[in-house]
Amino acid sequence: MKRFVIVMALLCPLGIMTLQAQKNSFFIGANAGVNVSKFRFTEDLLELYPISNGKFGLNGGLTMGLEIRNFTLTTGIEYTQKGGEYQTLNFEDEQGVGFYSAVEKQHFISVPIMLGYRKYLGDKLGVTLAMGPSINMGLSGKMDETTTYFGGEQVQTDNYKTSFGKDINDDYKPTQAGFRISPGLIYLVNDKSKITFNVTWDSGSSDAYNPRYKDANDFFDTNKGTLRHKSAFFTVGYEYHFNFNDKY
Repeated sequence: MKRFVIVMALLCPLGIMTLQAQKNSFFIGANAGVNVSKFRFTEDLLELYPISNGKFGLNGGLTMGLEIRNFTLTTGIEYTQKGGEYQTLNFEDEQGVGFYSAVEKQHFISVPIMLGYRKYLGDKLGVTLAMGPSINMGLSGKMDETTTYFGGEQVQTDNYKTSFGKDINDDYKPTQAGFRISPGLIYLVNDKSKITFNVTWDSGSSDAYNPRYKDANDFFDTNKGTLRHKSAFFTVGYEYHFNFNDKY
């Protein structure tokens, strides 16, 4: 939230620059790509699940924004797949020595608010850097668990649906905040059309678990800690610019 306030505070000088700029534009566009996401655990949960692997997903959506001289302010709406795989080390219980792993896939609608800078290196190519908060609204999820025991042939598998909300049975918060940093390249097709290539690192800024769910679940009495999403997006985008000139 503090980062969001900082970004919004920067809009005032950008508004002043609009009056001073000689060539600015409003743009709309779209992007699509793939991502690698994983879970980041802390405290007891990190000791319980020391192995956390990435999972591939898809992402894409619509964008809109302002380009004022070398600065940009961009937002939009995206569909994003996140999740990850996490595993225990070998454990021992009444059934013997075992090993546990889980794979989760989650679906989100995300709204990023990105303040950026573009430096054009010539007539066609430029480099970009943008950063800002993201608001991620959970839609649905699925978890596949696997437990195996040493010396046994039986493999126990379980499949669950995970949910987002504020009810006591909802696993995750309905809305989760994150922060993004996105370097990239931009190619000018002509005065109105631009193609972008971006790598975006997105990190959750708070615990993704629903607090009521954690309070009611005995598992979290003995396993303290938080879970946050970490993702890397690789996207290709297109922008169509409506140029406007200073009238003053």
